[in-house]
Amino acid sequence: MWKRLFAWSVLGVALGSVAQVNLRSEVAKPLQAAQEAIQSKQPEEALKKIHEARQVAQLTAAEKMLLERLSVVAAMNAQKFDLAASSLDYLLQSKDLPEVDRLTLMETMVNVSLRTKDYPRVVEWSRRYLQQGGTNTRIRLALMQSLSVQGAHQEVLKEMPAKRQADAAAGKLPDEAELRLYAFSQQQVKDEAGYVKTLTELVKRFPSQAYWGDLLNRIPRQTGFNGRYQLDVFRLMDATENLEDAEDYADVAQAALNAGLPHEAQRMLDKVPQPATAGNLKKQVLQRTAEDDKAMQAVGPNSEDAVLLAQWADVQLSKGAWKAAVPAYEKALAKGGLRREAETRLHCGIAMLKSDQADAAKAMLASVKGDDTAALLASLWLNLAK
Repeated sequence: MWKRLFAWSVLGVALGSVAQVNLRSEVAKPLQAAQEAIQSKQPEEALKKIHEARQVAQLTAAEKMLLERLSVVAAMNAQKFDLAASSLDYLLQSKDLPEVDRLTLMETMVNVSLRTKDYPRVVEWSRRYLQQGGTNTRIRLALMQSLSVQGAHQEVLKEMPAKRQADAAAGKLPDEAELRLYAFSQQQVKDEAGYVKTLTELVKRFPSQAYWGDLLNRIPRQTGFNGRYQLDVFRLMDATENLEDAEDYADVAQAALNAGLPHEAQRMLDKVPQPATAGNLKKQVLQRTAEDDKAMQAVGPNSEDAVLLAQWADVQLSKGAWKAAVPAYEKALAKGGLRREAETRLHCGIAMLKSDQADAAKAMLASVKGDDTAALLASLWLNLAK
């Protein structure tokens, strides 16, 4: 696409010029033939005619300028990018090149250099283009890609704000390839916080099991993460199919036990066959579920205590009784006075989502505030509320 776009931009500058420039007949004749060959989509024939014109002795500046313009177009259409680069180099170094054409030819040089994988030259001409006021955001992306290929990841990250700002001004968001480029450079310079931020954007805009898995494995290691929400991270892993084997489910079961939710531990252990080594964990789960059932007999959805209502709803959530959990959570929230209101809103939103109340879930999850970890997890659950 770039080849076609840039080539015809240059051709627009060149076509019609043979008749306008004062050329000697021995130069004009082959260049006119070259121009006609380009229009007839015969670039190889055009290059032959251009070569013929090159052999004329003592070419004038005007003759040389037109010849090289036509050479760029013919060479690009013939996919002879080294030749196109040579002609572009002559044109861009010439003091006779009209300034109105310079940025277009710089764009073309960037494209040609990408084709030949001459990444230092991509960087050079991209920087020149941007310094002279060029506004094509694809040039800055080409610059960043070429810096990345050369391992200059700090330079990539320095260019990121300007690229984002230019995209925002144009009403655009970075595409998946750009976000992957940012993430790769952040990873290379060990910018863990930046990498997680970019991963989060990838998950929200281009969700995949792999992006979810990478992000959810990293969130608990972030500064400020509240370990109380480890089970909620595991819940997201389960929802995005990122629990892979019996060991993973055993880890979730242990987290559920630690959170005082043995029924959820039981549900996790029941999802996959457990090895004999998990026998002790199974015993703990069975014992704790019996204790939990007994303790919950004195608490129910008709309680007027907001804290007890939220606890009862958490147990229903842990059992997978989503529909029973929702009204209890709502009643607890309506009564107010909850010390961990953000957590209760998060869990209510999950229960709503699981019970196919998508609109209500979106509203509830969007209301999670005052706890950074809970708010982050709520924003991720929102991405699943389609």
